Amino acid sequence: MRRTLTIGLLVLALIPLRGAMRGAQAQELPPLGQNVWHVDSASGRVYWNRHRPIYLNISPTPNGADGITLKSQSMPQWSCPFYLDTEGINYLRTRWAVDTATRKAVQPQREVLWEVYSDGNAPTTTTKYLEASQAPGKGTVLGGKSRVVLTSRDALSGVAATYYSLNGGPFQLFGGEIPLGREGSNELRYFSDDRVGNREPIRTAKFVLDLKPPTTRCLVTGIHLANNTLAKHSVITLQATDDFSGVVRMRYRIDSGAWVNYAPKSTISLQRVGDGHHVLHFKSWDYAGNEEETQEFRFFLDETAPITISDVLGDKFIVDGKTFFSGRTKMKITAVDNHAGVKEVFYSVDGGPFQPYKEPFYMPNAMGWHVVKYYSIDSTENRTTGPNADRYYEYRMKMDRVYVDLAGPKLSHQVSGERFVRHDSVFVSPRSQITLAGKDYESGFKRLSYSLDGDKWERDYEGPFDLSGLASGEHQVEFFGYDNVENRNVSQFRFILDKEAPRMSYSLSVAPYKHGEAEQREPVYPVDAEVYLTAQDNMTGVRLLQCSLNGQPLMNYTKPLRGLVRGQNSLQLRAVDMVGNVREETHTFNAR
Repeated sequence: MRRTLTIGLLVLALIPLRGAMRGAQAQELPPLGQNVWHVDSASGRVYWNRHRPIYLNISPTPNGADGITLKSQSMPQWSCPFYLDTEGINYLRTRWAVDTATRKAVQPQREVLWEVYSDGNAPTTTTKYLEASQAPGKGTVLGGKSRVVLTSRDALSGVAATYYSLNGGPFQLFGGEIPLGREGSNELRYFSDDRVGNREPIRTAKFVLDLKPPTTRCLVTGIHLANNTLAKHSVITLQATDDFSGVVRMRYRIDSGAWVNYAPKSTISLQRVGDGHHVLHFKSWDYAGNEEETQEFRFFLDETAPITISDVLGDKFIVDGKTFFSGRTKMKITAVDNHAGVKEVFYSVDGGPFQPYKEPFYMPNAMGWHVVKYYSIDSTENRTTGPNADRYYEYRMKMDRVYVDLAGPKLSHQVSGERFVRHDSVFVSPRSQITLAGKDYESGFKRLSYSLDGDKWERDYEGPFDLSGLASGEHQVEFFGYDNVENRNVSQFRFILDKEAPRMSYSLSVAPYKHGEAEQREPVYPVDAEVYLTAQDNMTGVRLLQCSLNGQPLMNYTKPLRGLVRGQNSLQLRAVDMVGNVREETHTFNAR
C-alpha cells in the first residue's frame, strides 16, 4: 500500500525570552506574540524562530492526524527536538522519493528540498526627527512643527509591531507618529517584535521639546534718562534667554532700516543715528525654530546742545543818553534744551575761572568793558558751542556813566461810578470802575499789575476795570508799580461790593374779609383800607422808595396810600439803595 508521507513542523512549547528586557521590569511590557513561525502569503516562505525547537512529525493526512514524531536512534541528542543551525534558509531534504502518481520510488534529478527560513535576530528600530535641530549641550531639540517617527526593519520574517513609551508611561503601539510630550527634557523608549517572536531590546532616545520663543530685552549702557532719552555715546546691548533649547539667533533694526544679525555680547552704536525719535526693533530665535514676536524700544536721541542766552534782569534802561540801573542789577543766564533738559550752566566774569551758575549775579560795579563767558551742558552731555567754534558764548557791556534808581513809582487809584462811604467803609456797585495810576520821576514809569483778594498771580493792568465778576461783600485790590529798572512799589485798598437791591413789602391797615372758600384763597380788603410800604437793604441802606396805585404816576412814598377801588387793585413798587441797585415789583389784591 502506497502512502503519502507528510512532514510537518510542530511547535510544542514556547520558551520565554530572558535577558532581552533586563532593566525594564518596573515597566509592564506588551505581551509577545504567540507564533514562532510565519508563512509569507506572497512567496509561501516559511519562517521559524531560530531559538525555538523543531519536532518532525509524519502523518498520512495533511492536517497531521495520526502522526508519528520522528526520532533518530543514532543521534538522539540532536534529533528530537532539533534546532536550525543557520540564519536564513535551511533545508529538509531526501535524495529518493516516490512519485505521487505512480507510487514508484525514483531518484529525482534534484534533491527534494523543504525550505525553512531561520530567523533568530530581532528587528532593528531607529528614530527619525522631522523638522528638528541639534543644540549645543541640549542634543536633539524639537519645536511645535517637529515630528518623531520610528522606523523598524527585519531582514527575514518582518516586523510584527513597534512599541514606544514616553517619559515612563505605558508602552503603546506605534501608529505612525509619536506625540511630542511635555516641554523640556523627554525620554523615549521603544522596541519592535518580528513575526516569529523575536523581540528587540529596549532602546532609549532623549530629546528636548521647546514650544516657547525666547525672551529678549535691551539694556542701555551710558546715559539713559527716565523718558528713554539717550546720548550719542550711549550704547545698547541685547540679551536673550530661552527656557529649554537656547538662543540660536538675534536680529535688530533701527526704524525702517535693514535687519542686522546681532552677535552676543556686542553693542549697538548710535553714532550714525540722527537726533530725534527712533524705534529699535529686535527679536530672537531658539534652536527649536520658535520665533519671538518683534519687540520695540522707543527712544529719543539727543545730540542737540542747549540754547543759552544772557540778559540783564530788567534793571537796565537807557533814555536820553542816560543808562539807569537799580541796586538789583544782575546778569541772568538762561539755558533751554530741546529734550533732555539742562544739566549745568557755567560762567566766567572778566577772565576769571568758570563757576556753576545757580542764580542771577551782580554786574561789576566799575566803568569800562566787562566780558561774561558762559556755556551749558544738557543731561546727555551736549555742550554749548559759541559762534566762532568756541565752547562758550560772550556778553560784552561797556559802563560809562551809570545812574542808580532806588525808588519805585508813586501809586494812586480812583473809584469812578456810584459809590457810598459810611465811616471808613467804601461801598461800590457792580457798575463802578477802578482806575490805577503810577508815576516815576527818575528812570520812568514802566507798568502796573494788580491782584484781587490775595490772589498770588499778578494781572497786567490794561485800563479801568469793573467789578461785575465779583461776589457781594468785602474785597481787596493790591497793585504793583514798576519803573524802567524794575524798582517796585506796592499799594492796596479795600471796598465793599453791593450787588443786592433792597427788599420791599406792603401791608394794609385792616384785615381782609373771610367770606367763602374762594375768598379764603384770595383776600379781599375794604375799599377804605390804607396801604403801608416798607423797604430794607442790608448793606448800604435804602435811598429811595417809590410806588404807584392803579396806574397813577410813580411817586416817592411818604405816607400810607389811600384810594382803593372796588375789584382788583394793582400796586407797583420801586426801591433803590445807596449805590444805585434797583428792585421793581408789582402786586395785586381785591377790595370791596
